[in-house]
Amino acid sequence: MHLRSFEYFRAVAIVLIVAGHSYGIAGWRIEGFGERVLANLISGGTSLFVFISGFLFHHVFYPKFVYRKFLENKFKNVYLPYLILSVLPIILALVIKTPFPEFYFGLEDTFYDRILRPILLYYWYGGVMVYWYIPFIMAMFILSPVFIWFIKIDKRKKIYIIAFLSVISLFMHRPVNNWSITQSVIYFFPVYMFGILCSMEKEYIYEKFKGKDFHLLGCVIFLAVLQAVLFEACGNLQKKPFEFNWVDIAYLQKQIMCLYFMVFLHKYEHVDSPLLKTLAASSFAIYFLHGWIIYLISTVQFYYKPFYGPHLLLILLPFVIWASYSVAKRVKKAFPDKSRMIIGW
Repeated sequence: MHLRSFEYFRAVAIVLIVAGHSYGIAGWRIEGFGERVLANLISGGTSLFVFISGFLFHHVFYPKFVYRKFLENKFKNVYLPYLILSVLPIILALVIKTPFPEFYFGLEDTFYDRILRPILLYYWYGGVMVYWYIPFIMAMFILSPVFIWFIKIDKRKKIYIIAFLSVISLFMHRPVNNWSITQSVIYFFPVYMFGILCSMEKEYIYEKFKGKDFHLLGCVIFLAVLQAVLFEACGNLQKKPFEFNWVDIAYLQKQIMCLYFMVFLHKYEHVDSPLLKTLAASSFAIYFLHGWIIYLISTVQFYYKPFYGPHLLLILLPFVIWASYSVAKRVKKAFPDKSRMIIGW
């Protein structure tokens, strides 16, 4: 059964992700308490994408799941666009030797240290155009047999496993610069599983939280405020896996936010929104292209420096999404049979 509400959920998720990446071009220096609360609500949209991916894994792929066919499809439509769209940024990174030269480039003036090593590392970590999500989610797809096993065990065991893994995520946090695929997999594993569980129990959830979505939103806002009180940093905190840096409140907040959007948007299952459907359909292309648009804007942002502030997000966010969509639409028109392999749409 097609769920229109999850189309709309994908649209919401991509908007939050692009917003979280647009702080720099808006010149938003998060300082005051209210700004920290707002940033806590916006940042960390990746969790929504992971939750949706887990939900759809059960709802769409599980009934006719064939491991090899599933991986081939994901390689062609997810990993191949990443390989293609990373070529130019990696070439540029090799020329200007940024970002993170101390991590990607070796010590010796050799072909391996200057060229081959950074190319391999850039592709492995996705560290040029905020593409780290692709190597991470491909690792999750490779681990699909674990999720098939998870689907088949009883509900109580599922809840125990998610709870146990969530405790690990709460204290481990996301990896520094999102470099560690292993840490990202461990961190988001229970989020993906939570999406699967919510798909399996969707009717119960819709009934249980009917008319109570406002309570879920209240919990989300409360946790965003709590994090603003306890921490100067906003969004998901990043650290090495075995360092201690208290609890990642944003992890909890985003899981409840996922539940909130799932329940809230279900009320509009019957509503046809061309805008949200278009955003959802092109969401992966927007993900792949928005970093390019943000980079181009960053080259001229000096000219509007006097207007810096979070208010610029109201202008720049729609523009970045529109520009990314426009480029994607042109590519789709120029290569109707190949565009999905090029830009994921």
